[in-house]
Amino acid sequence: MSDKPLFEFGENWESYSKELDESRLQAAQQSLEDLLGAGALQNRSFLDIGCGSGLFSVSAVRLGAGPVVGLDVDPVSVKVSRQNAQRWLGDDHPITVHELSVLDAAQLDTLGLFDIVYAWGSLHHTGNMARAIQLASQRVKPGGTFVVAIYNRHFTSPIWVPIKRFYNALGPSGQRLLIWVFTPLIFFAKWLVTFRNPLKMGRGMEFMHNIIDWLGGYPYEYASIPEMQTQLQALGLTVERALPAAVPTGCNEFVCSAS
Repeated sequence: MSDKPLFEFGENWESYSKELDESRLQAAQQSLEDLLGAGALQNRSFLDIGCGSGLFSVSAVRLGAGPVVGLDVDPVSVKVSRQNAQRWLGDDHPITVHELSVLDAAQLDTLGLFDIVYAWGSLHHTGNMARAIQLASQRVKPGGTFVVAIYNRHFTSPIWVPIKRFYNALGPSGQRLLIWVFTPLIFFAKWLVTFRNPLKMGRGMEFMHNIIDWLGGYPYEYASIPEMQTQLQALGLTVERALPAAVPTGCNEFVCSAS
């Protein structure tokens, strides 16, 4: 399968960026500090794999990181990330964004090594998740940190594969209809699991754009926490933290140290 996603993530991130404001940036920054600790990004190099809107590249800079490199396979995401870097940080920002697949080992190698490699919710959309995790982890300096978030394996996970493929085969009208059908179902499912308002999302995210990302996000893979721990340890990483997903099909988060 091609590493180019069927779903046009960039269009969704471009739309999301119209709603990006200071409160969402603050939420993204807080999520980074919650994972890594206050002050952990100061003067640290940062690689943002699957940078999307550039939200976390910008947030990393605002927390003191630099240099910061973003990469994304979607050209619209690359454009939007560059626009958001300029919008929120000005012309002299330290962010470089590349149109590049994490599966392109030769090109990835030219980027060098980083203190922090951040791949949140992106590697399970590459079409070869295990290889993507391996290549991403190889960009971490000795003593550095690898942050990865991957969809959790759940008994319903296989059901979503044909749904996502069907969504991407539809035209715009059909996709809008599917969004209309699934939005209330996903809203109430999240509420029943968390007993929290699903509209109040963490990490600076926004509910409807998240719905679109979820329905359309294909290729799509997933793994349980034990499966991920086994793979990460086999790559020579120490799993310092493994945080379970808030909802059954959400992303488990892993913070790893490289030897």
